[in-house]
Amino acid sequence: MTETKWEESKKEIIKLGKKSKHSYRYDLVKRGGNSAVMEAKKTIAARFYQLKSGHALIAKYLLWIGKRRDMKCWWCGHEYQTRDHLFKWCKRWKREQKRLWVDGQEGEDGYEGVEKVFKKPKISLPMSRVFAEEKCSQALMDFLSCTDVSRISGVVEEAENSDHEESSDGGV
Repeated sequence: MTETKWEESKKEIIKLGKKSKHSYRYDLVKRGGNSAVMEAKKTIAARFYQLKSGHALIAKYLLWIGKRRDMKCWWCGHEYQTRDHLFKWCKRWKREQKRLWVDGQEGEDGYEGVEKVFKKPKISLPMSRVFAEEKCSQALMDFLSCTDVSRISGVVEEAENSDHEESSDGGV
């Protein structure tokens, strides 16, 4: 029985290996994958899934894995940099947040703002629920493509600033 399953698996692997990258994506969408994420650039899709799973390059996660000493937001200086803070309250991304939550985007590839999808204000919506709702995926992908939220550049920029501060303090 096991040998039969192994042979079937080998045939399936060979069959999948002959397909192009586009058909692979199509198969994932066809099997229930999120089409907005599947059609996005890989770097943005990766950030989406990292944020969705709680393993993104934001202060809360970096503190948890021991790579930071505090949870301070490097974009606006707020006491806590969490997923909720970045998507709802961070002063650095106010224009992008308004588009995400209220305005949405008009046109052929348009989408509704998240508050319209849920018919609730952003204060009452946990980000886990927003990331779980497929209707919000395009709005989230747009937000990520317009911002540096969870990008390595934000971490590097913040580290360079703290290194500069430490070196200037040490020379006193």
